[in-house]
Formats: sequence, C-alpha cells, structure tokens
Amino acid sequence: MTASTSDTPTTGRQLHDGVPAFAEQVRRTGFVVIPKEELAGLISDADLEELRDAWEDLPVDTEVDGVGVYRERRYSRLRVVVDGDTVTYEVLPHAAFRQDSIPLWEGKDRLFEPVDQDLLLSPTMRALVGFNARMATAAGGNNSWRTGVHLVRVVARADADGLPTPEGRHRDGHSYVGMHLMRREGVTGGLSTVHPNDGGDIVQTTLVQPLDTMFIDDNMITHEVSPIVPEGASGVRDMLIIDMNPMA
Repeated sequence: MTASTSDTPTTGRQLHDGVPAFAEQVRRTGFVVIPKEELAGLISDADLEELRDAWEDLPVDTEVDGVGVYRERRYSRLRVVVDGDTVTYEVLPHAAFRQDSIPLWEGKDRLFEPVDQDLLLSPTMRALVGFNARMATAAGGNNSWRTGVHLVRVVARADADGLPTPEGRHRDGHSYVGMHLMRREGVTGGLSTVHPNDGGDIVQTTLVQPLDTMFIDDNMITHEVSPIVPEGASGVRDMLIIDMNPMA
C-alpha cells in the first residue's frame, strides 16, 4: 500500500535564501558542504533527536558479507515532486537497491528491510527529503524525483575499523546525493574526500555535528570516506543518505 502527502515548507530565512546559493555551488563545483548551522529552520533540535532514534532499530546489512564491514541499514523509495514551494511525497513499492556503477556491487540486487512508513512520511523526514529535492531541482531543473532513503550505521570495533565506503573512491550512479550525518560517537576518522572530474583541487572535510551535510552532483565528482576508528571498544557513524534520480 502506498501513501502520499505534501508540504509547503516554512523555513528560516537563512535556509530559504541559502538553497539557490547552495545549488549554484553544486552546479559550479559538483558539491557543497553545509554545516548544521546553515540549515537553520529546517528542523528543530528536538525533532532531530527524535529522528536519530530510528538508527537504534536497523537490521544488520547482510549484503556486505565477505568485505570485512559491519553495517546496519534500512532503505525505502519515494516519488518526490517539487512544484514551486510545495513538495509532494508518495511512497513507492519496496524494491531491491542496485549500484551497477560500482564494481563491488555490480549486478547485485541488494534487498534491505524498509523504513517504517510513519517515519518515512514524518514531518522531520519530509523536511530533509524535501530540502534535497529542492536542491536537486534548483541544480538540475527536473522537478520529479525517484528518491532513495537510506538509514545507514557503520560500526567500528576494537578488532575492526568501520568502513563507510568499502568500495573506495566511487561514483554512486545517481543524479544527486544528499548525505546527512546523524550521529558520530566514539570514533575518529571518517574524512570525506571529493575528487572533481575536471581535475580541480581535491577537497577534504569531516562531518562532525548531527545534521552536517554534503550534497553532490554524482556526475561531476567521485568521492570516498576514510575508515572510522573506535576510541574504545566500539563506536558508530550514522548517516541519512538520500539519492535523487529524475522520474517521469
């Protein structure tokens, strides 16, 4: 069963004015890094804390067996349509996830447990998905998006570092991808490196605060994230990853 809803966002002036500027940077460089403070008005700290609880109920990602990674994950899909200030969300039927652009996953139908529909259509999740949709529309012009919503936890343990990108430097195979840090506890590392296609300067940054964000044009860059290393017995890095592809 599918469900749909829509929003006319009411956001802080800083965020409303920032979307065109963020999107312009994506058009120029292929990516933008957005600290939490620059997303003022998108969601409240209390709503962010409530959303982060969802990462405590993720099944083990069995699709990474054999590559030395311990990861937990859920995945669902939405159709998201941007019409001026109004964004409409429709839950799409559950399906396998494919990334044929990455040799490690090429030809594999990776099936993950879905995101709970109440969470998927919650106001907080819609605010984050809607932000990514407006960014993609502003950067690329399309207004209807097939959107993947990934809740991902990478675990680092005393006997094994956590690998956010076991595939190494890669392209995700989407039009745009938004990456939001939800939690970083008990670890060091996790350095994100962006490699522009045009041979421009390599950029490195570390997402540290919950809601620190990177948004990329997947056709303009490749990227990777260094291992996370536990400071004690174990630690985690939780990400909300939102992929965007045009949908007729």
